[in-house]
Amino acid sequence: MDSTGLEGEDVEYEVVLRFRRGGPAIFGAWSEFETADRKFTQWLGAWGQADAVLTLTAVVDSVVHPVKYWTAEGGVRAGAAGSV
Repeated sequence: MDSTGLEGEDVEYEVVLRFRRGGPAIFGAWSEFETADRKFTQWLGAWGQADAVLTLTAVVDSVVHPVKYWTAEGGVRAGAAGSV
């Protein structure tokens, strides 16, 4: 089940891991929320470190909807991560 409230929309889910704020990143995009959410968790376990920032967003018609993010100091949180 899609917890973003965007079910039925033409949505792409994106996961971005920045190794430090504003730094290099890896990126993935999926059409299913469950897959993107699983990748978010996998990347957090593999690459979550002190300076890393991990985000999961839903993109509909070029509009980005923040779903959740992670930082070492704040843990996993829902919504926008601010400037990453």
